[in-house]
Amino acid sequence: MDLQQYRFEKKEGRTGIPIKQLEDPEVIAEVVGRYASVSDIKLESTAASLVMKRYAVMTAAASLEYYGLHKGKENWLEEAEFHFDHFVLLKGDCSHEMKRDWKTVVFAEHLTPMVQQFSKTCKIPQKILWENIAVRLQAVFRKKAGTYKAAQLEALFNEMTDPDAQWTGVEKNPFTKYLQRPESWDIIPVRETCCRLYQIKEGQEQPYCGNCPLR
Repeated sequence: MDLQQYRFEKKEGRTGIPIKQLEDPEVIAEVVGRYASVSDIKLESTAASLVMKRYAVMTAAASLEYYGLHKGKENWLEEAEFHFDHFVLLKGDCSHEMKRDWKTVVFAEHLTPMVQQFSKTCKIPQKILWENIAVRLQAVFRKKAGTYKAAQLEALFNEMTDPDAQWTGVEKNPFTKYLQRPESWDIIPVRETCCRLYQIKEGQEQPYCGNCPLR
């Protein structure tokens, strides 16, 4: 499986910051501030939402297919680095086997702390950030429906939306609400929350995402 489709690349002389640093409030403020500057976004909360939405592709979505569907064994997250200028994850020089539950590693030990710190630092509701992650997971089910067996997709979906899941690191599994099962995987469900992308598209004829609840 090629992880480049999820913006995961070889270093090739480049360096970034270890992804665990993205849980640090000071690093978050710097990354979100830079993203707001280069994207001409006025509100920090909007920039934070869009950073998380993009970052979820490289982590949550990539992991869902690689570990959940492809059954990959390499722990490529362990030494991954975030490269801001190209907004990619860089693969570390060493790789080890993923010997633990990948969902715990990805969510409870990384994305959940990120969501909590992003919310606190940038004054944005956690529910928006969680649904940003959920829509990236939803996209994997939609785009890979023709690649993997229906039973495998269904089993993984049920696992990801289990209300009693312990691997999220929070009391209630947010994906029980925000990861939706449409009649057909090719249907894009309407979101519960708005990711605020429209705030950087003011003046355009259609500033909203296709699945935005504000449309």
